[in-house]
Amino acid sequence: MMKTDGARYLCWSCWLLIATVQCGPVPPESFLDTPCTTPDGMVGACVPVRHCKHVRYLIRRKHHNYQDTALLESLQCHGTPSVPGQQSLICCPRLTNDANCGGAAFANRIYGGIDSEIGEYPWLALLRFQERNGKLTVNCAGSLIGPRFVLSAVHCFRSRAGKPKQLKYVRLGEWNFQNHRGRSNCRKLSDDGVGREVCRKDYGVKRVALYPEYAVNAAAHLHDIALIELAEQVAYSEYIVPICLPLLESSESLRIPPIEYTAAGWGATLESDGMTPVLQAVDLLPYDKERCRKVYPVPSAHGIGDGHICAGGARGQDTCDGDSGGPLMQRIDGVAYLVGITSFGWPECGREGKPGVYTNVTHYLDWVAYEVLLGSRLAMSEVDETDAIWVV
Repeated sequence: MMKTDGARYLCWSCWLLIATVQCGPVPPESFLDTPCTTPDGMVGACVPVRHCKHVRYLIRRKHHNYQDTALLESLQCHGTPSVPGQQSLICCPRLTNDANCGGAAFANRIYGGIDSEIGEYPWLALLRFQERNGKLTVNCAGSLIGPRFVLSAVHCFRSRAGKPKQLKYVRLGEWNFQNHRGRSNCRKLSDDGVGREVCRKDYGVKRVALYPEYAVNAAAHLHDIALIELAEQVAYSEYIVPICLPLLESSESLRIPPIEYTAAGWGATLESDGMTPVLQAVDLLPYDKERCRKVYPVPSAHGIGDGHICAGGARGQDTCDGDSGGPLMQRIDGVAYLVGITSFGWPECGREGKPGVYTNVTHYLDWVAYEVLLGSRLAMSEVDETDAIWVV
């Protein structure tokens, strides 16, 4: 009972703070968008709460506690002039790209694709799941987007029976997962006699955030996006680098329909039905969305829409089983951007006129920002995680 009373007291204090930051007129424009830094060292801008979507999602939770209160207090912009009766400004953390993201060789190159070069796609992650008997299996891919986060697909975490699968490790720096290199996770390359060393590493998993509205409607997967938070920071190297996200401040060329995409993964190929040991890549042409809807019809309006990208449809060129969660990439001025996540396709890969369908990352950037910037705090909250929007 004392715990319940305390929770009620804390809830009241949280609501008092929420009223402070939400009520009253907005301060003059000269105070808005002032650069700021959160207590965690994240770059942000001072804005009203209504302009900070991921903080609004926090406020909309069913229950609140002292950690929510402390977070809101810590995010208030105390450096801006305070006028009685006006709303307090929040230092709204903003998702940013790593300065060195997307900078691999990215040559023009999986079904119908070819072997990639070692280090060509240094953001590719291989997901390793633990079966009930303790055995580790490789299935699905992901994309490193920062020192602790990987984007993948929700359906990778569901078994054929619909039961959740346990992700044990996320492997980075991998190229050929059947090359065991003895007991060592490193090997020396013999290129030009330099003898460079490339190392792979398995990272533990702190939490997995699955988009809660994920669903399968007839032929279409909806909201198929997942964020993995690693248990430790990734050590970047020549062979482990994050890919860039298509943020608003990114290249204007991202707003122009692309000429082609590139997909990569360890999925099935023309020669193999299962996972392919060597990382593959394939170039895919954009596919008209209206035609794509006809390929994958649904009995309602909830089918392929703004949250999807269709690509491929040429005979023998496609993503396939095992590529799920991997990246659909767009190259702008030599920089790679993660524009899509491999989601679903035709049962027989590489069929003429049957494109693959990818989750449109741009459509979910607000959710990604929320999970990256605030989700970790919420996951440690005393409140049941099911109360947090988007955290399941």
